[in-house]
Amino acid sequence: MVRNLIIGLFLFSIAVLSYDSLPYFHFSVYRPLSMFSMFASSFLLLFTGYRFKTGDYFLLAFATYSIGHSLVVSVGYDDVGSSFKHVITVLFGLSMYRTSVYIAQESKEDPALVGWIAKSVLVAFILPIAAGFLQLMDALFVHSGFSGAFTGLFSEKVYKGRIQMLSGEPSWAAIHMLSGGLLMVFLHKRGYRWQLQLAIGTAVLMVLSFSAYAYSVLLTALLIYVLIANKNRGKMILLLAVCVAAVAFVVPFLLEALHVSGYFTDRFQFNFSHMVKADNSFFIRVFFPAIGFLEFAQHPIFGVGGGFYYRDFADLLIKHFSDGLVFSEVSDLVFNRPEMATSRNLLAKVFAEEGLVGAILLIGFMASVLRSAGANPYAKFAFALCVALVMNFDSYSFVNFWLLIGFIRGGFFDELPAVREVGMEKQRMKGMKRIA
Repeated sequence: MVRNLIIGLFLFSIAVLSYDSLPYFHFSVYRPLSMFSMFASSFLLLFTGYRFKTGDYFLLAFATYSIGHSLVVSVGYDDVGSSFKHVITVLFGLSMYRTSVYIAQESKEDPALVGWIAKSVLVAFILPIAAGFLQLMDALFVHSGFSGAFTGLFSEKVYKGRIQMLSGEPSWAAIHMLSGGLLMVFLHKRGYRWQLQLAIGTAVLMVLSFSAYAYSVLLTALLIYVLIANKNRGKMILLLAVCVAAVAFVVPFLLEALHVSGYFTDRFQFNFSHMVKADNSFFIRVFFPAIGFLEFAQHPIFGVGGGFYYRDFADLLIKHFSDGLVFSEVSDLVFNRPEMATSRNLLAKVFAEEGLVGAILLIGFMASVLRSAGANPYAKFAFALCVALVMNFDSYSFVNFWLLIGFIRGGFFDELPAVREVGMEKQRMKGMKRIA
């Protein structure tokens, strides 16, 4: 019964994966429903014989160091609240990883579980993708903002003319499209046919979202894959070149042909000096991580402590990047709410807050995950995608990141033996006969 409850909670987490900004709860900007059921599922694992594996020691050491160090420095900073928030995100991250590894391992023993995961992916994306096409029709043809009324039921902030599906931000929608799209393609390969239609719809939305973040993550993931892959490197280099050309030439053509306009379209003029001065989001994504590395330079060994990126943020921004004060969001963080400042990049966050000690531990863990991927192309690309996704995300409770990392570690993407493939096909055929 405990096993079934763990699996049920996990499947619920997948089914609500794309709901990442609960509009009626204000404990954080990023508040996905998935992480709560994942945490509950991880708690139930305590009543089973499941334990962390040898390769997870780096992660456990990182979490122990990060939590302990944060609590210690919070006394000196007289700010236990920031430390407590940090500890919670680390514990949630561990729980999501642990649950995902367990489910991945169970799916190798129980092929029917893969089918339930496929169904949960359908539930997770059918409504958001439908919302995305409503937003697309609104942005390209209707221009009335009618789609915002529906989106507003699920998200506090609605971006007129943007594809955000039911997410809190367009960039978060891009995260779901990329990570969900990978799962759809893999599940289609396993024989779950409806995943292909879902993947095609996701791909169309991602291309027409005109999201510079989505394109950047995809290109970065492809580049990382080329560097770490043993097979298909030539094909991936060709695909990378095609994608670069598409972003550089096809996307600007589509923007002009479809008469799409807005602050986000200016990014495809590739005038970076202009964007630094005129694009609030671009400034934050570039210079907030840079401030993190400046903090690392000041505290190279142990960092400033988990949850305390904000401590030197205002002084460093005024000293090195004061041009950004022309943006209201930046000036508000500097003068009114410096405690709300975040690095917007997990790599910068780790180096700034955990120093070399924490960075080495986390990099050691990621290296062990890469070894777990072996030569499997799906696992390798999932790893590359995880590394790329965190360029604009710095929360340790990042659901998509831990889901894919856990699936890699647990062998979810591994090739099935021929005997088990035949068994799964027989199960599907029996199911079809029962329906008939």
